[in-house]
Amino acid sequence: MAALAAAAYPTWDTWKSWFEWSSLFTASSLSEEYYARDYYGGFTEGIVGCVRLYDSIDRSPFLPLRDDLTTLTELATSWAVPVLAVLVALVRRHSATAGPRTAWVLALIALVRPLSADYEGDGICSGSLPMFTPDWFEALSGGWGLWELCLLAAALLVLLASGSAAPPISGRRALTAAMDALVVYGLVALARLLTGDESLRVGLLHQLQFDGIRDDSARLLVLVLPVGYLLWRYGQRRKR
Repeated sequence: MAALAAAAYPTWDTWKSWFEWSSLFTASSLSEEYYARDYYGGFTEGIVGCVRLYDSIDRSPFLPLRDDLTTLTELATSWAVPVLAVLVALVRRHSATAGPRTAWVLALIALVRPLSADYEGDGICSGSLPMFTPDWFEALSGGWGLWELCLLAAALLVLLASGSAAPPISGRRALTAAMDALVVYGLVALARLLTGDESLRVGLLHQLQFDGIRDDSARLLVLVLPVGYLLWRYGQRRKR
């Protein structure tokens, strides 16, 4: 029950923040409508234009992976995936693998969230910090918060309750999956160069937007190349 409560906190905090922002937006809209009745009594908004050098824009091949991980962790938190994972472990409490696998899921969400965050510089025009730079690592060290602590605590509680000393996951399989992910997203970055798409949001999930594919059919390369690689990997595995 303690693990369930800890896993539920990030989802509760997310929905609580959404409702607060929704209320604030509604109040702000009503206020602007009231003051707009007087032509000279409305708000004056300032616009700051920032110009960044082309060479200073981060075009790391890891950006697609970061963007997709951000999307997946946000969806997982919003739709209470940690809570569902703990409930599954609770229902299958007599299983030797359910508890450790649930602990892995919770720990993975907790670790991926800070790693996939888009850290900004201190200045108003600094933009996003390039990945794997000293400033990025410094921002990463301060990117841990109560969400991650709750998820890690839930993972530890589930693992202790399951009575398993270590999660039964093959290190070789995990390393192979990580290498496949890096190759797939390297191909995504290559496809972006082939299509001439200079968008910073180049994750696979972003490329699945049908409006973008309709306007630029060359974006299909971003999907064809990774799928071709995965089919080839599956064929190699079947031959073994």
